[in-house]
Amino acid sequence: MIIDTLLYSSHLISSNNPTITALTLGGTGAIFSLFGAILYDSHKKLMKRGIQVEGTVISIEHERSNKDSMVLNYPVIRYRTLQNELITKKHNVGISRYSYKEGDSVNVVYDPADNSLFTLNDSSSKSVPLSFILLGLTLLAASIIIFIVKAG
Repeated sequence: MIIDTLLYSSHLISSNNPTITALTLGGTGAIFSLFGAILYDSHKKLMKRGIQVEGTVISIEHERSNKDSMVLNYPVIRYRTLQNELITKKHNVGISRYSYKEGDSVNVVYDPADNSLFTLNDSSSKSVPLSFILLGLTLLAASIIIFIVKAG
């Protein structure tokens, strides 16, 4: 269904040239995949070498990238390091629906070299990077199909 929409939707990209359409989709897919891979790698490294402590959600920040986009929610987390330093910072992964509420306890893993660099040991911190990778690979595949079918 996604491929059909991409193949037969002339309003998706303003160019009527299938090569430009394929390159645009491919480039967008590569950016999404790269971004997801970077997020996944940093999460995995922190999980491996980080220090695990309990934190608390002190608020949820709602951000909209532009007036037509969906609102992303970022939990603001407070945790205490092993050196007894209190850190309060917004999580770098925002999603449309977090199940967290103010006051919830969360499992925080922070970098011992930089106490303010952290990730949450939860399903969203694992699935969001993989979603970016999957979306990017889908766009890359669609660009190849468009190039083969329309340009060939």
